[in-house]
Amino acid sequence: MRGELPKSEVSPSIWILAIRYVACYLIWFLAGGLGLWLIFLFRTNLVEDILFMRVNGWQVGAIDRWFVYAGGCAWIVAVFLLEGYLRKGIEESRLLIRSGKILAIQLALIALSFLIQAI
Repeated sequence: MRGELPKSEVSPSIWILAIRYVACYLIWFLAGGLGLWLIFLFRTNLVEDILFMRVNGWQVGAIDRWFVYAGGCAWIVAVFLLEGYLRKGIEESRLLIRSGKILAIQLALIALSFLIQAI
């Protein structure tokens, strides 16, 4: 028919787009998991530093619980923003660059957390 592409030309682009979306959501899942782990690492850093300052036990518990609530809320917001950021990267053909930036930031923060724990 007039104006339509042959099936051989349509199929590869659909498959490539599907692979990009699968990669996007795998990266999103990985980054979400790393973000959750990062929250618990920072929680450990916070509680250990507070205990080092000899704060009352009830204060440590309150700060710990509030940090978990605030960190969880921040994580949920970050996961939704990250999903939009990565999907926009698919549209602009910059998924690898965007995912590299996100994972590099997360890995740097994880390294910082381990450095704080080592000190």
